[in-house]
Amino acid sequence: MTRNDRCPLCGFETDSVLQLHFNKKMRLPSDPEIRHCASDNFLFVANGAQPDYDEYYKSLANDSVHGEVSGGDPRSPISIMQAARLVPLLGDFFQQPRNVLDFGCGEACLLVELASQFPSSSFVGFDPGPAARIGSQKADALGLRNLAVAELNSIVDGGPYDLIIVSHVLEHLIEFDLLRLFEEILTENGLLYVEVPDALQYPERHRQEFLYYFDRLHVNHFTAQSMSKLAARFGFGALSQLEYAFPYRDGGEYPALGMLFGKGKPFRDVSSPSIRSAAELYIAQEKQRARAESAKFAAYDGILVWGAGDNFYRSSVNGGPLSDVPNMIVMDRRPQEIVIGQRRFVTENPEEAIRRLPWPVVVTVSEGRKSMSEQIERIDPERKVFFV
Repeated sequence: MTRNDRCPLCGFETDSVLQLHFNKKMRLPSDPEIRHCASDNFLFVANGAQPDYDEYYKSLANDSVHGEVSGGDPRSPISIMQAARLVPLLGDFFQQPRNVLDFGCGEACLLVELASQFPSSSFVGFDPGPAARIGSQKADALGLRNLAVAELNSIVDGGPYDLIIVSHVLEHLIEFDLLRLFEEILTENGLLYVEVPDALQYPERHRQEFLYYFDRLHVNHFTAQSMSKLAARFGFGALSQLEYAFPYRDGGEYPALGMLFGKGKPFRDVSSPSIRSAAELYIAQEKQRARAESAKFAAYDGILVWGAGDNFYRSSVNGGPLSDVPNMIVMDRRPQEIVIGQRRFVTENPEEAIRRLPWPVVVTVSEGRKSMSEQIERIDPERKVFFV
C-alpha cells in the first residue's frame, strides 16, 4: 500500500508542514511531503510504499554511525549509553535467564553490551541489510556464545521472546504490521522496547546539515503520545519511557525517545507537547541559520559544492543555504545532470574543479566528511571549507 495524505495511524485528514525535493534514488519518493495529524500528535511522510523501502534497506549498510563515533573500537559509545538507560528501565527483568530479540540490530552493537552483561540470557539479532554480517562477526570475535545474528525465519522459530528491542526502526516503516509479528512471538507477559528519534527535541539538537531531521528515510516522527496509540492497536500498553541524547558523528548529540510496552497491558493515554509546534520552530531556526550561512558565501565570486545527494537537494530549496547562491559549481565523482526548479547543473570532477577555481568548497555530504576535508587539504591546504 502506498501512503497518501491521510494519517497512517488513524486514517484522519492531515495538514502539510513541509515539501521536500530529492534526486532519483531507486524507487524511493523524490518529492516527499511532511504532514501533521493533530489527533495523534504525529508527523509523517505522505509518500512511498513499503516494498520499495524494503528493497532499499536490503542493499544499504545503514549502521555506519556507530563505527564513526567509536573510532574503530568494537564497542560503540552509543550502545554503551543506550544499555545504561535500558537496563534500569527493565528493573529486575534480567534476574532470571531471558530470551531477547533485537529486530533491526544493525551491527548488533546494543546486543554486544547486553550479552556481555548478562551471560545467562540468550540474545538474537536480525537485520535485513549487510550490517548483519558485521554483527555476526563481532559476536564471534568477542567470544559471546549467548549472542547470534539470524535470518528472519530463524528468529520467528526461535521464539517466544521475553523482550523484543526495536531500536531506531519504526521511524523508517511505511507499514506497521511488524508490531503484529512482535505480539505473536512474545511470551504472555513479554516486553517490547521501542526507541526512535525524539522529534520534540529537534529544535534543541541541531545538526550541521540543513533540515537534517526531515527526509525520505525517516518517514515517521513520533511523540510518546503517538507511539502509545500505535502500540495499543497491536495489543501493547505503555509502561514507562525515557529521553536521552547520544553522541553523533558531527560532534553533537542526537535526541532519542525510548518507550517500554507490555503485551496485553491496558492502554494508557499519554499526553505530549505539540510536535507541530516543535517542527515549525525547528524549520524556522534552520532557515535563520541558513541565511547566516548564505551570507558568508556572498563574500566570494562563487562556490564549489561537493556532493549531489539528498543533503544538497535539501539545502537548495525551502530557504536552504544554497537556495539563492547565484554562482556555484556542483562537484561529484559521478557525472550527472541536476535540475532543481529553474536551475540546472552538470557535475564536475571534484579534484579538477578545485584545481581550476579558487572558490571555497561547501561540503554537503554527511558520511565521510573528515575524509573529504583531507582530500581538499591535499589539493589546496589554504582552501576555505564550509559544511552544510
